[in-house]
Amino acid sequence: MGTPIRHPLIDEITERVALVESRARVIRLSPALADLLARPVALGRTLVLLTPESSRVTIGLRSALVAARAVWAVVTADGYRDGITGIDHHTLDEAAAGHAPDIEPSADFDGLPPSISAASEVTTQLSVDVTLLHRATHDTLLGGAVESISAAIGGYRPLAWGLSEPLEKSWDRWVLTQDARHRAPDPTRIIVEGEHVSAAVTTRVTDRGLEETVALTADVPGGRAGLDAAIERLRAALGDLTRTSLPTFALVLAREGEADRSFRPVTYPPPNPVVLLIGAPSVRRLDLGENTFAPSQDVDVVGRPTLPAFLLPLGSADRSGWEALHDALDSVGSERLTTLVDEPLLDAWEGDLHEDIDRHGDPHPHDHPDTGGDASERLDYRDDRDGLDDGGDA
Repeated sequence: MGTPIRHPLIDEITERVALVESRARVIRLSPALADLLARPVALGRTLVLLTPESSRVTIGLRSALVAARAVWAVVTADGYRDGITGIDHHTLDEAAAGHAPDIEPSADFDGLPPSISAASEVTTQLSVDVTLLHRATHDTLLGGAVESISAAIGGYRPLAWGLSEPLEKSWDRWVLTQDARHRAPDPTRIIVEGEHVSAAVTTRVTDRGLEETVALTADVPGGRAGLDAAIERLRAALGDLTRTSLPTFALVLAREGEADRSFRPVTYPPPNPVVLLIGAPSVRRLDLGENTFAPSQDVDVVGRPTLPAFLLPLGSADRSGWEALHDALDSVGSERLTTLVDEPLLDAWEGDLHEDIDRHGDPHPHDHPDTGGDASERLDYRDDRDGLDDGGDA
């Protein structure tokens, strides 16, 4: 057995840390860094990206750091600070083992130590996290949610995608879907960019179907003055999504961020939850109904007639949505819901959703006429057969 070769990006190795240093003003997910983050770190060490306070990271790099359980450590006068959680540490070993405090967000709490500089020249944005399930058929295409959400927020469209930065591939849903299929069973994490929109998309492909998780941030046209209109457009787009595909869960946050949608180790105003979507698979799995929620809670029933989903407006430009979000999660049971958003969803729902994803109906146009199985366990799409093409709008 040969001697392990250190990755060329690693500057130092300690008992607990594999250290990568950078002084760049903007740190991107370069091909070499993407390769390093995709590798397991030997002997239980944590990969730490060490930067000065003047550096900022792209949404693609931040997503990759979180996915790899790596740490962004920022040099401060007193030691180090976690660039993502804002927690101060005396040593890099502490930073590598650090955890965020268990504190609930509020309108007057920014979650970071008061010594951190406040962000300046920020812009109003909407951040959307949504997970969708797709059939494992040849005509299924990924990326539809990115397109519809981008268009709803500001008439934007994705222009380029790639596994690392700078992005070198023009936006093409068929090509990125084939790329994800070819990399199976390993998950595929890509970065998407367009004018005023950035996203990180993770895809898992199995025999049961495709699981697509989108984390997207887009600038709001008109800034804060245009926020409520953008929220309404996005709510409508999420409602449409429940009729053309199988979203399981989505949360929309209004936030203030950098104009290029990067992240700096500074204090940003606290985000505000504005929309919650509990998709049809979650509704079915948790056996939810309209009576699950209190009469005071605002709940819109969306989706197909036989596959209801719940869309809950939470906050607005002038109203905090945290209380409404907590009330909704309390009604559903936050611990129960957490079990359904843990990765990978296709494994967690192997039982009854196995048939729902594969058949997507009783029957579906792409199914063999004799699908077999217990009809009582299948979701009935017979009234909605025209809107079931994942390839078009998923």
